[in-house]
Amino acid sequence: MNTFSARIAHSTRTGQRGFTLIEMMVAITLGVFLIGGLLMMVMSTRDAFGKQNLLAQLQDNQRLVMTFMAEVVESTGYFPDPVHNVYTTVLSAPAGVFTAPGQAVFGTYNAAIPGDTVTIRYGAALNDNVFNCKGLTNTTVATYDVFVNKFWVNNAIPTNPVLTCTVSSTAINPAFDVPLVNGVQNLTILYGIKRNIADTGSCADTYLNASQMLAADWSNVCSVNVTISFINPISPAGPPIKIQRVIATMNAAGVNS
Repeated sequence: MNTFSARIAHSTRTGQRGFTLIEMMVAITLGVFLIGGLLMMVMSTRDAFGKQNLLAQLQDNQRLVMTFMAEVVESTGYFPDPVHNVYTTVLSAPAGVFTAPGQAVFGTYNAAIPGDTVTIRYGAALNDNVFNCKGLTNTTVATYDVFVNKFWVNNAIPTNPVLTCTVSSTAINPAFDVPLVNGVQNLTILYGIKRNIADTGSCADTYLNASQMLAADWSNVCSVNVTISFINPISPAGPPIKIQRVIATMNAAGVNS
């Protein structure tokens, strides 16, 4: 074989050379690491998106429940047509939790989960723009109907407790349970009353839970401090997420004595 032919044969053998086993293993290893890193990024993004979605849902639930409760609590003691009606007649003492004429709020205290209850009542004239916690107005009872709304936590399913409102009236009989929002672990209620009559700066100088209230205090509640504890959607076994609001009552807000 001449020199020219030898060079061609050598060039052909060199051009046909493949990857060695070590090179293949290195390439596969690098590929596995790259794919693994990509999968971890995808999973991390999905996890972050899922947590953000859960927190957004929690915020929606918080806004929803506080809107419902504020609407009801603010109406405490309301009665229509004060020219012809008096509150002690409209809110007369029934056989239920309200023991005094004109009393518009009552509650119970429970230190353990699911916490307290609060019951609110007010009058609504026929076709009046006053809603109960079911979202209904008085469209049937003349001249007025009395709405009674009780907020409490139904933990019959401990993993998914529900803040519930039990509503009743002349037209809504028997009482009807309205599930408001899921994931509420505990409800804490404090009542703002005035103990120092000489203080004219506010209608409330102290906040008490239901077990600390005297019988006469229930007719002098001017604000309600509501704290709702939600199960943490990201870490259910961890500390709850709380939302708090002080809601003035219509029948006493602005009264200093």
